[in-house]
Amino acid sequence: MQRQQFLRSLAALGLGTLAGTARAQATRPASIRLLVPYPAGGAADQITRLVATEASQVLGIPFVIENKAGAAGMIAAEAVLRAEPDGATFYVGANAPMVINQAIYAKMPYDPAKDFVPVAGMGKSPLLLVTRKDLGAASVAALAEQARRQPAPLSMGSASSGNITHLAGEYAASQLGFKVMHVPFAGSAPAIASMMGGNVDIMFDALPSCLQQAKAGRIVPLAIMDGARFPQLPEVPTLEELGHKGLHASAWFGIVARAGTPQASIDALNRAVNTALQRPELAERLRNIGAQPMPGTAEQFGQFIAAERRQWMPLARTLGVKAD
Repeated sequence: MQRQQFLRSLAALGLGTLAGTARAQATRPASIRLLVPYPAGGAADQITRLVATEASQVLGIPFVIENKAGAAGMIAAEAVLRAEPDGATFYVGANAPMVINQAIYAKMPYDPAKDFVPVAGMGKSPLLLVTRKDLGAASVAALAEQARRQPAPLSMGSASSGNITHLAGEYAASQLGFKVMHVPFAGSAPAIASMMGGNVDIMFDALPSCLQQAKAGRIVPLAIMDGARFPQLPEVPTLEELGHKGLHASAWFGIVARAGTPQASIDALNRAVNTALQRPELAERLRNIGAQPMPGTAEQFGQFIAAERRQWMPLARTLGVKAD
């Protein structure tokens, strides 16, 4: 009886420690494919690659990262939904494709609440208000005053329409008392590159894709959209300490699966990601790029996504934000 219980326990591990049993060989994929809905170099890509490297070591199988940008994350989402729900293909969910798109697109090719199930959070990063060097605004107050004085609105880059860098930027600008002209890009990396080229005035960007440029002085950091200053930019205040209460926003990234994916695969990948996030080396690497680990169960990640929907979807509708 004890031997049978032991074997059943091993079988329940799915992707985990079952390599030596026949059932493990049948359910264990040769590799895990993660589709990232944004280009290489941005926050989603950096966080995914760091976490996947460690989680791959935990599981003992390779992770294949595919950057499939476009349509505010919906192209990659559709690709995952076309794949077999066999525990080999997963989607890197984020604010826009899992939450905001529903509020700004009249029609979507999928329902994120029904067609996907949560697997594991990976990391989140507060947004940083940055400007191009030659804009001439050295503080949030100076930026708002300049924006109100000039006849044309400031141009605001974003990682795509509906991205948190879009919606939070629109919201923050409205609270700071000025208007912006939204300029969407296919990811944060090209948006920041355009800003450094003098083509975009401001951006509310996730730290991993702008931190190094801000530290190097290639763009000007003005404020963090969080409750505390970021250790690698200690001189940059939060919007809250400047008197703008409640102006918090973070880009977040986690793994979701197509509905119907075996629970054993979901549980095993969740365990691998959480084991990876508990490693001090990974936590330090995430902090160094401007991100915070997001450990927890699949259920907790699902609850987090539901809370994000309650916060951002009504706000998008109130602001009248639509896909450009």
